[in-house]
Amino acid sequence: MNSTSEQLRFASIPAHSVRADFAGGGLSSDLGPLLLRGVDLQIGLTKRLAAALPDRRHQSYISHSYHDLLTQRIYQIGCGYEDGNDANSLRHDPMFKLGAARSPFDAAAALASGATISRFEHAASRQDIYRVSEALVEQFIANFASPPKSLILDLDHSEDACYGQQPLAFYNHHYGSTCYLPLMIFDGQSGGLIAAVLRPGRRPFGEENAMIMRRVLKRIRQHFPDTHILVRGDGHFSGPELMSLIDGMSNMDFIFGFACNTKLLAMAEPTRLRAIDRWVAAQSQDLVPNAVRLFDEFTYKARSWPKAWRVLLKAEVMALGENTRFIVTSLPGLDAGMLYEDIYCARGQAENYIKHLKDDLAADRTSCTSFLANCMRLLLHAAAYILHQQLRTEGLRHTALSQAQPSTVIAKLFKIAVQVRQYKNKIVLHLPSACPAKHLLRTLTERLYLSTPARSLNSS
Repeated sequence: MNSTSEQLRFASIPAHSVRADFAGGGLSSDLGPLLLRGVDLQIGLTKRLAAALPDRRHQSYISHSYHDLLTQRIYQIGCGYEDGNDANSLRHDPMFKLGAARSPFDAAAALASGATISRFEHAASRQDIYRVSEALVEQFIANFASPPKSLILDLDHSEDACYGQQPLAFYNHHYGSTCYLPLMIFDGQSGGLIAAVLRPGRRPFGEENAMIMRRVLKRIRQHFPDTHILVRGDGHFSGPELMSLIDGMSNMDFIFGFACNTKLLAMAEPTRLRAIDRWVAAQSQDLVPNAVRLFDEFTYKARSWPKAWRVLLKAEVMALGENTRFIVTSLPGLDAGMLYEDIYCARGQAENYIKHLKDDLAADRTSCTSFLANCMRLLLHAAAYILHQQLRTEGLRHTALSQAQPSTVIAKLFKIAVQVRQYKNKIVLHLPSACPAKHLLRTLTERLYLSTPARSLNSS
C-alpha cells in the first residue's frame, strides 16, 4: 500500500522545488458565507422566507429544515455558486457550514446535497410562490424604521433566455430568442429589490401588469399610508389598466414611456421642425453640439384611456438622425424637460440592478423542469440580491466598495482563503497575512458584529 500523500508538481524556483498536497486540513476558499450571515442576522431575510413556507414533509425523515435549505442555497448563490449541484461539493466546506451555524468539522452536520436542494425547489406550490413573493415585499418594507416621504418604484421586464424545454418559455420576436420575461420591481432610490415575478416569454398584457402591481401597491400602502409613490417604467406599462389603477389610489403618480402614433406625431410636428432648424443652424457654429433637444407637452387622450393625460415630447436631432420620444404622466408641475431628463431617464438605473441580478448572481439560471420550480429559483436569486444590496448600502457604506456590483464584492471580499481551527469553546479563522482587503474587512466585520437588528415597521 502506498502511504505517500497525493502531490502536485510545479515549476521550481532557484534552489527550491515546488510541491503541493491536499493535507491542509480545515481550509476554505470562501469567506463570503460569514459576511452574508452577518447581514442576514441583521435583516432577518431567511427567517422571514422560512416562515412563509409551511413544511409539509414528514418530520421523521427531515435532516434539514426549510430555514437551513434557504440559508444554504441563498448563501451559495450569493457567493457565486448558482447551480444547485454545487451543494454536492460545498456541503462539507467548513465556511459554508459555519454560515449555516453548523459545526465546521462535524461530519454529521453536513449541509444538504444537490438532490435535496432540487427536491426543495420542485416542491414549491403556487401558494408557496405567492407567500415567498409577499415575504420579499415585506422585507423591503421592513428596511424602513419610519415611513418614507416618497418612494419610486421602477418596473422593467428582462429577457431570461431558455435553452431547454422549460415550460411556458416562448419565442419573443423583440429579443429574438425563446425565453421567459420576468418582471422586476426595484426601489428607484436605493436599488432595493421589491419583487421578482417569473413570467412566460410573451409580451405582457395591461391586465397582467395591473394585477401584479395592485398586490404590491396595496401591501406597501398598508404600511405607508401617507407616502407619495411614483411608479416609473417604459412603454410596456403605459396601458390603461395600470394607469387607471394608479390614478384611483391616493397620493400616487406614474410616469411611463409611450409609443408614438400618427396623431401624436402630428401634434409634435411644430416642435420637431424647430429642432431640425436649430440643428441645421448649429452646423455653421465653431462648436457643433452633439444633439439638439427641444421639449414640449400637450394633453392627449387615447381611445382606451378613461381620461386625458399629460403627454411630454422630446424632439431630438443628432448626426445619426432624429429621435422623437413621448412619455405619459400624471405628475403635475415641473416643465417637460426636467420631467423627462431628471425623473424619467433616471429609470435607466434599474437596468444596472437587473444586470447585477442576472449577470453577477445568475438569476437567469431557470433550467428546472417545471415552471413553479423556476419561479422558486428566481426568488432565491432575488433573496441573494437583497443580501448583497444590504451589504453594499449598509455594511460597506462610505467605503471603496459602497457602489460596487456583486461580482466585485465577491471577488474582493468573498473569495479569500481561510484556515479554520476549532478549539474546545471557540473557532478561529486565519486569513492570509497579505490579504489586500484586511482594513476593509475590519470595518465591515465590526459593523456586522456590533450592529443589532433594527426594530422596523414590520418586525416580528
